Amino acid sequence: MTPAAAILALLALAPPAALARDEGAVLYDTNCSSCHGIRGEGSNVAPPLIGKSAAAVHFMMDTGRMPAAVPGVNEIPRPPRFTQRQIDQIVTHVMSLAGERSRRSLPMLQAGNVKHGGELYSENCAQCHGAVGDGASVGANNVAPNLATATAFQIAEAVRVGPGIMPRFGTKALSDRDVDDIAAYVKDVETRAGDLNGANSGGLPLAHIGPAAEGFVAWFFGMGALLLFIRAIGTAGNN
Repeated sequence: MTPAAAILALLALAPPAALARDEGAVLYDTNCSSCHGIRGEGSNVAPPLIGKSAAAVHFMMDTGRMPAAVPGVNEIPRPPRFTQRQIDQIVTHVMSLAGERSRRSLPMLQAGNVKHGGELYSENCAQCHGAVGDGASVGANNVAPNLATATAFQIAEAVRVGPGIMPRFGTKALSDRDVDDIAAYVKDVETRAGDLNGANSGGLPLAHIGPAAEGFVAWFFGMGALLLFIRAIGTAGNN
């Protein structure tokens, strides 16, 4: 048997998980280790990955935030650089760095209740992401992204991971069923918005400048209209 044939035979006998870790290690070393360290220990430009959940690692790559275009700078969602298979391989490798083989932290999505999801969304998400999920500025150069292109799985991961300044919701705050419902609601809104050809069913978005600024604009014009009305009444009375 030639050496090449022997190697192929050994690879054929290797368990799939071992192969995934090996392929994930190559991808990680090539694309991630320069910032996060060979063993996931982190650096001065990137946090350690040891102790991060599988959902957190998966989310950052699945939404295109990682690998970072500029190390140390908050990334915005964009098309992922890796295929889903490659992402899974890297996640498997990162989990193995801490001796963790389980992927139980990844969401297990089920069909959700849109009505209940809308109630939960209004209570926990709308103040930053907007009534219809179109995103907004939330101050200090931070942006709550538009949810239109997010998958239901990414929405569920974000709820559990809390990327950036977004709060992380554990199972005590939102159950797995609650997360299913929120994801179902967001995707339902996206579907209905598409049916309306992009109409803003939540009202005029005012260039998506954020809830605080939009509230000020509403107050400014509302008070201005009220003062003009009072002045008009006073002028009419004097005549």
